[in-house]
Amino acid sequence: MDSCNLVERKRAIRASEESMPIYEYACAACGHLFERIMKVGEEAPACPACGVQETRKRVVPFRTNTWSTFLDGMEKRVNPHKFK
Repeated sequence: MDSCNLVERKRAIRASEESMPIYEYACAACGHLFERIMKVGEEAPACPACGVQETRKRVVPFRTNTWSTFLDGMEKRVNPHKFK
């Protein structure tokens, strides 16, 4: 395998991981709210608090790791005193 191709493949994988959406779930049994970074179309995860498989995806604004990182960077520029 060409080392150039390997570098490009690693870069593509990293980019796809950074843009995976963050989903919020609520457990149907205990009501625990939690977030997961998942691929689109992946099955709903079990509740981390009680282990029950019945979780519901919550309706929330779409976010990605990249967007969150961008917002954190902007917050640091606008309010640097918060990060000291």
